[in-house]
Amino acid sequence: MAQRWMGGLLVAAVAGLAAGCKERSDKPIAGLLAAGAPVMRLEGKGYRPIAVGSQLLPDAQLSATGPAVLEYFGGGLRFLEKGDTLEVGDADEAKLHGVNLPSLRWEEGQLQEAPRALRLVAARYTNVQVTPASALQQDGEYSSSQYFVAFFTPNGLQKLGSGPRAEGPNRPLPPPPLRPRVPFIHAGDLGEGGLVATVDDGFVVAETDDLATAVLLEDREVPLGRTVRLLVPDGAEVVLRSADGRETEVEGPADVRLR
Repeated sequence: MAQRWMGGLLVAAVAGLAAGCKERSDKPIAGLLAAGAPVMRLEGKGYRPIAVGSQLLPDAQLSATGPAVLEYFGGGLRFLEKGDTLEVGDADEAKLHGVNLPSLRWEEGQLQEAPRALRLVAARYTNVQVTPASALQQDGEYSSSQYFVAFFTPNGLQKLGSGPRAEGPNRPLPPPPLRPRVPFIHAGDLGEGGLVATVDDGFVVAETDDLATAVLLEDREVPLGRTVRLLVPDGAEVVLRSADGRETEVEGPADVRLR
């Protein structure tokens, strides 16, 4: 028999606003946690794609070409869909303290309510400002495949130099659990085995124990492998199937810890 979890409401604390005008900070306040298609940042008169794992300044103006999620250093999450535009510092989520999704834990094939996880969010992101030239096609358009290949490196996102740089791993990566841990959030493979997720509505974000993230889209069976966290936006639905065939349906909003 399938178990069903209905996402609940969570009221997050909002930081108090200081009286009068306050100059906007020039320090990063968020990071790009995951993207299913390029997220573009306005630079001058044009837009350039940013890497998963990048720190974001308050005045960064973004345009999403597909599903994505920002993680603010206070813990708030902002989900984006194709066509959404946003100035990072103007989002309500920038003022939150703690995750703005109900927290759940997967225990012995069932979902249970859990206290919110505490994490140093800022430490999960790195200052990547350079877009590899190969992310841009000759006709001036960006593609999702080039976007992810351009930012895939053996040790996760690293500060890129200003000149040309070879892309992709220098040699095949060893299989888990021999794969080296990555110190920063990055777009990557979830690994094989584990629960199998099928998104019935919307999209879901997966994060592994080595900080690789991926966006799961509708009607695709995806092994979750080393996934330790699933983010289910409000209105999204995903079915988790265990090795014994048991199914659990999760309806967002929910922040699900699998380990």
